[in-house]
Amino acid sequence: MTALSTTEVIATGERLLSRPLRLVRELSGGQDAVTILATDGTESYVVRAFSQESPAVGHEIGVLERLDPLGAMAPRLIAYGEESGHPVIVTTALDGNHPDPDLPPDVIAEQMASALARIHQLDGTGLRPEPQEPPTRTSRLSVRAHAQWERLDLSGRVLTHFDFWCGNALWNNDRLVGVVDWNGARWAPRGVDVAWCRQDLVLLGSVAAADHFLRSYEERSGHHVPDIRAWDVLAAEHADPHVESWDVNYAGIGRADITAAILRKRLDAWIDELLG
Repeated sequence: MTALSTTEVIATGERLLSRPLRLVRELSGGQDAVTILATDGTESYVVRAFSQESPAVGHEIGVLERLDPLGAMAPRLIAYGEESGHPVIVTTALDGNHPDPDLPPDVIAEQMASALARIHQLDGTGLRPEPQEPPTRTSRLSVRAHAQWERLDLSGRVLTHFDFWCGNALWNNDRLVGVVDWNGARWAPRGVDVAWCRQDLVLLGSVAAADHFLRSYEERSGHHVPDIRAWDVLAAEHADPHVESWDVNYAGIGRADITAAILRKRLDAWIDELLG
């Protein structure tokens, strides 16, 4: 079924809030949501509409209530409902913008590490547990990921964002000020988020920044991630079939220079390093 239009999303937000809203702008919501920034003249809100029967809103509601310790770095739930079968959620709008395309990868790495160390202090007990089983595909990378499964430390689970990349962070110049898109959060080992963010830094073009992120995260969190290579392999195995389609997500944060071809090239080089 087709997604809701921007006009329909605004109208649904007005119904849920019982007040008129004015569209400020459309936001990059990835590939599974229509996301807008709207205002009632006093307060600003983010309204997100997902595909029909998506469980995303139900999951996010259970996560947002756990994020109070993050303060202004996380959104607060305002309202939720549905329109024509599309789940819709309204949250507070966080200050900040997408990372500047000229922001050095090492700065992104440092700020992401600091934020993730705070997130991983939160309890994820009761959220969906991940990972649940090793990969089942038959590619060379999948076979390696399956073999690495036994090396993973699946204990010490925390609240994990589960899509922790720079496009889900909000920035004020060179400072990370917020993290959004919490509907996928899980109860999982910290290596899940660490590897996913490392891979994003690789796709931004800097393996060195990925390594800097790991060192900074371990220092700030006080936790060593000895099985990071195994987590890196699993992250790459997940990305491998889809990475070209992520050009839309990078374009949505102002990085149209990161094309499908560049994503494929950078991930392939990363996979070669991981398998070497």
